[in-house]
Amino acid sequence: MSAPPLEILEPLRTAIVNASDIVGQLGIFLDGPSVHTRRPIPPGAKYPAVTIGPIVTRVNLDGINDFRPQVAIDVCVYGEQDKQFREVELAAELIHSLFHSQRRSITVTNYSVTQILAGGPMPAPVDDASRIGRRVPLVISLYAR
Repeated sequence: MSAPPLEILEPLRTAIVNASDIVGQLGIFLDGPSVHTRRPIPPGAKYPAVTIGPIVTRVNLDGINDFRPQVAIDVCVYGEQDKQFREVELAAELIHSLFHSQRRSITVTNYSVTQILAGGPMPAPVDDASRIGRRVPLVISLYAR
């Protein structure tokens, strides 16, 4: 018996893209909101932008006949330091509210979401002084038989 495949980045992206209050704070990329499931942010993407992942840690809290992965993932919001500070702060707060203790905010194929804990927002690492970043760390607990 082996654990079913776990795809969690796309469900998180879908939840953010479907939240109009968050999307209203973001730039555009390819005719949609600037929300990305890998880094670096693609050239041509407009800021503010969101990055989701990669998975920081994965712990298996499995039982005898079930699978209970727990994953930690960072969701980061980046923007231009001088012009977009408020939008970045607001988007990060809205992302925190979207996910914290809201286990039904995402649907993960093959799994039930049992808990989502969100931290922050806190400063996120940036490449240069012209950018600002805020990080919302998520710990997501899942269950599958």
